[in-house]
Amino acid sequence: MALLKSAICFIIFNSIVVASGISADKPQLLQGGVVQSFPGISVIDGNIQPEPFYGHAEIITCIESALDATIVWQSLPTDRLLKLTRENQLDIIYPMGYTLERDSYLQASVWLTKDDDYFVFKSTVLQPDMLRQEQGKSKFVGVKRGSPQLHYLQSNGYQHIHQVYDYQQLLPLLKMDRVEMLAVPQPLAEQLQAEMLADPMTGNLQLYNYFTRDAGFYLSPAFASKHLDQMNSAVADCRRHTKTATAIK
Repeated sequence: MALLKSAICFIIFNSIVVASGISADKPQLLQGGVVQSFPGISVIDGNIQPEPFYGHAEIITCIESALDATIVWQSLPTDRLLKLTRENQLDIIYPMGYTLERDSYLQASVWLTKDDDYFVFKSTVLQPDMLRQEQGKSKFVGVKRGSPQLHYLQSNGYQHIHQVYDYQQLLPLLKMDRVEMLAVPQPLAEQLQAEMLADPMTGNLQLYNYFTRDAGFYLSPAFASKHLDQMNSAVADCRRHTKTATAIK
């Protein structure tokens, strides 16, 4: 009789597990993407690697624990990431700056960080006062294709925009005077400032903070339809792992 009761309880428990969609064996497997060549973040064998400056690996470990999930990551160009997520081939992409255009077809999580965008320019060519005025919109600007910085420039009437496919292509444009300034995210601005300090030949570069945006994760339509509330709760909790102190002086 005791054996029969145990068997019945086991059947009932498994029926509940199946009905609720809960896996009794292992965490759900999710497909994630990061922006190729984004400063401070790298992927090896599907895992985001630890680094001392931004806390990306710690944030992702926290998110996986909260979701009871394993996320397999890959690095792709920005436009490709957005397309695959829109088509539900990727579940989640990170770190992503939020824009109205992206919000029109993907679901953003609650913000994880508040990210600054910077203009980078030669002090011998431009002065910060020029960038606060309308004349700044007539300057030649280098920016990464598909980035939120590009969306800002296009939405605010900048007339001469030079797009590149990789963040590492930007600084050479400025050094060769093919553009008058760059529009970049905070991690790249920090990287460029470090290069300025290390190389006297680039010591005349200056930075100007022109915009601050919410940033975090974009979710595919299918993943968001089932897990948005859970994801938002996870992101809010995992903010404690972000390293918010900027290296920019």
